[in-house]
Amino acid sequence: MKSILNVFVKTIIAVAVLTVVVSCATANKTENTAVMDITEGAVVENTVTITGRVVIFGSEPNIFAGIVSEDGKQYAIYPPEKENELRGLQGYLIRFTVVFIKEPVQSLGSLSLKGGTVTPVAWEVVR
Repeated sequence: MKSILNVFVKTIIAVAVLTVVVSCATANKTENTAVMDITEGAVVENTVTITGRVVIFGSEPNIFAGIVSEDGKQYAIYPPEKENELRGLQGYLIRFTVVFIKEPVQSLGSLSLKGGTVTPVAWEVVR
């Protein structure tokens, strides 16, 4: 019960921090936002634009969605809520605005990709 509560609290805090990141990026109209996610201890870098597709990685029961860019780089998506939301966009070419998470996020476990881990803050379907 304690671990479920701990995960719930971390998820709520992560969503709140992500909301602040999105609000700051929108209010400042800048792509050079640098933020420290103190809830998970993850240091994030500047926002960038990636054009690519949502792809499912792994095998049951350990599957997760990621982004494969047009140049073939693979990125894990964090937090899980964003990952679940983007699964429905498989097959579409999408322009993502993402924040790179520089340090590993504990709750991802072994689900990581060589391109790194990103938090999508905005996206639009290109085709």
